[in-house]
Amino acid sequence: MDTEENLAADDILLEPLEAYKTKYEGDFSRRCEEYFNSLLQKSGVNVEENRATVAKYDAEARLADAAARRGAGQKSLRTFFICLIVLGGILLLAGIVLLIEGNVPVGASLTAVGPALVVGFLLFVFLYSKPRIKRSREEEKLHRAAAGEHLRTAWQQMDALNVLFENNVTKKLIEETVPRLELDDYFDVRRYDYLSGKYGYGGNGDPNASTLGILTGEIVGNPFVVDRVLVHTMGTHTYFGSIVISWVTYERDSEGHSRPVTHTQTLTASVTRPKPCYHRETRLVYGNEAAPSLHFSRKPSHVEDLGENARENKVKRGVRKIRKKQKRAMASGKNFTEMGNEEFDVLFGAVDRDNDVEFRLLFTPLAQKNILALLTDSERFGDDFYMRKAGPLNYIVSEHSASWDMDERREKYLSYSVDISKRNFMQFNEQYFRSLYFDLAPLLSIPLYQQHKPHEYIYHDVYPRHFTEQETECAVNRIEEGAFAPFGAATPSILKTTFLQKDGGSDRVRVTASAYREVPHTEFVPVFGGDGHMHSVPVDWIEYVPISADTDVELKKIGLSDRAFQNAASDGKLSEALKKYGKFAYGYNRGILCCVVPEEDSDFDKAFTIEEQIEK
Repeated sequence: MDTEENLAADDILLEPLEAYKTKYEGDFSRRCEEYFNSLLQKSGVNVEENRATVAKYDAEARLADAAARRGAGQKSLRTFFICLIVLGGILLLAGIVLLIEGNVPVGASLTAVGPALVVGFLLFVFLYSKPRIKRSREEEKLHRAAAGEHLRTAWQQMDALNVLFENNVTKKLIEETVPRLELDDYFDVRRYDYLSGKYGYGGNGDPNASTLGILTGEIVGNPFVVDRVLVHTMGTHTYFGSIVISWVTYERDSEGHSRPVTHTQTLTASVTRPKPCYHRETRLVYGNEAAPSLHFSRKPSHVEDLGENARENKVKRGVRKIRKKQKRAMASGKNFTEMGNEEFDVLFGAVDRDNDVEFRLLFTPLAQKNILALLTDSERFGDDFYMRKAGPLNYIVSEHSASWDMDERREKYLSYSVDISKRNFMQFNEQYFRSLYFDLAPLLSIPLYQQHKPHEYIYHDVYPRHFTEQETECAVNRIEEGAFAPFGAATPSILKTTFLQKDGGSDRVRVTASAYREVPHTEFVPVFGGDGHMHSVPVDWIEYVPISADTDVELKKIGLSDRAFQNAASDGKLSEALKKYGKFAYGYNRGILCCVVPEEDSDFDKAFTIEEQIEK
């Protein structure tokens, strides 16, 4: 289908917010529910029977929790009684001492009260608390056992459904809902070549950032990448220490006698030392040849939270600033003029634009209307995104993407309950679609981007590697961190990969894990005290010493779904290969197998060239 046919079939996407509200949100939820129900029907799980079992499990679990609470209450009461018994013993001893000293009235009273307390509360402990604690414990054990039986039954009832879940469902559902949007199985070298060669995309060459997740695709032939990275920066941390000093001074009382007075003071000190910091960043990069010379940026101001009057005042203040900027630009011979739509100009805030002609070419009246609708929409994310255009590349970083769960794994849906499984399935997929859609929405708001089909690109015939650097970083980050972390590491590891060689159908890659070990120190800081002397205050602090380790891995596209891979891994040649390579560490996701391998090994590709023996 060519561009014009695509647009005709999906013109509603030219107004992305309205399209989401009136069509895509409901359509996607319906498709998710239909897909789940189709799996449920295929599995043959008896829904009502499972619900009844889960209800029994919930009831027994509640009874067990109630028994546990009663037992805890009785234990607290027993502790209170024991304290009273101890008090009675103390009173008895005090009474005996007083009798010996000759204080008969008080001593006699205490020796009478003390034993009464001891005996009385001992009876309470053994005749009241202990039996009830025992009964509560037995009840809890009984109900826990019953709950466990019901839970095992519920899991067995759900086995037939749980085995049907796949990892790539979300992608398919999104593409069916928004036909103009195509998502890749993984970030392959052809997609990277296209983004790099045509648009200047640089990938992730930052040695202090490791790719944790990646999603690539295209809208009417225009490519995009969503990547999530773990970023390492070096910050500082302030450590504190303290000591208490004391000294004696003398002063005269009202009768003229000298008496000592003791003073105390807490002296505190601090030292600030370097400390590694880690955070995650998620961004969308989109390539489009339209307006290739334009550069601008904007940042969120959450105008969706402003009332009508506050928004109007913001626009009025912003217009004055823009007009001043326009006067300065005219005086210096620069090209900057305000837009006819003052509200858009102020709220979008791309006042650092460097090409007015191309800016107006992109932001037509419809584009301005779409952007304003996004910015002021308080029901969804509103004005929560940064946007930067650098020639043919567009960057979107949104606040909502920080909480976007990009990791599509079938394990998220596995449950003992049909209803819980469905809820998890619906919630994950709806949140995934919503987050992706509204990261794309600022770009979809520009009709020219959707109407512009890129010129033909000539791909290379042969590529030196099968997998991109970002895809290999994703693969190794899915394997347990202990497989790569340097010995003695006390911080997370930044994993960077270096391509070594193309080994038939696989890539050999060296993983360098960079982290820090901790070295404790104590520094004595001089602090002047109130006693007139200097004191050394100890401050404990941590030195972070960089360490690294190299590990070799191999990656190969197996092409099986995760479920099919797990089935094949339990028997046959794939199982034999995994016994050799999987014993170190391995991960499988999106059809790509990644295994830790010995440096001298050269048989990985041969061992896993087994597609013809596996029923896909």
